[in-house]
Amino acid sequence: MKTPNKSVSSSSRRKSTAALNQQLGIPLGTVEIVSCAIRESGLTYDAYVRTITASALSDLEVWSQSDLERLLLEAQTHRLNPLNREIFMLSNAAGSPPLIAVGVDGWAKIMNAHPQFAGMMFCESPEQSNGIPLWIECEIHRHDRVVPLKVREYFEESRSEHLAWITHPRRMLRHKCMVQCARLAFGLSGICDSDEALRIKESKRTSNSTLHKARHVTPKGIAALAQSLEGVSQSP
Repeated sequence: MKTPNKSVSSSSRRKSTAALNQQLGIPLGTVEIVSCAIRESGLTYDAYVRTITASALSDLEVWSQSDLERLLLEAQTHRLNPLNREIFMLSNAAGSPPLIAVGVDGWAKIMNAHPQFAGMMFCESPEQSNGIPLWIECEIHRHDRVVPLKVREYFEESRSEHLAWITHPRRMLRHKCMVQCARLAFGLSGICDSDEALRIKESKRTSNSTLHKARHVTPKGIAALAQSLEGVSQSP
């Protein structure tokens, strides 16, 4: 009985991939993770670039190939589709790379794709403030665990001044609770939701602004000026 020639099979796959790349208009030298994403989408190279620019990268004024590669790597890891904004990028503070965020649909897709996911339930607090529950609890069941995992998120601790929290506070709290529960139930790390990404961006901006002000304190008076110059001359 003859065994299949692995080298011939591998060579055949490479030729098939090269032919498909040419058919889709993928330029020679395109990194494999980008080429793979284009082939899986079934779009031509130009159509893919236009689509992903208008979807997953639409919040960025400018982006680089390394940004696209980071996004596609995370999308591949979690089996998410950036063309549907299941995973996307948000602009970051000046000097920092764009943030990768996973939308609610993306989080739901990750959970539903997990082989041990056995269902999810929500519970709202009976007490309310201005029609909004004080807390929401998420309960996730797994086939391989006897006890379900519960996470409770409080509105006052989770809310922010972002528009979504003002227009849809109950929904945002439910999403926040679901994300935190999913993290613990399935050991998800390295990804965040859009609300967390915006908070990270704002915290960096505030930190950079505070540092900038601290480094540019205007000395008052001759004595203060002399002290400031002395400190500069003694610094390494």
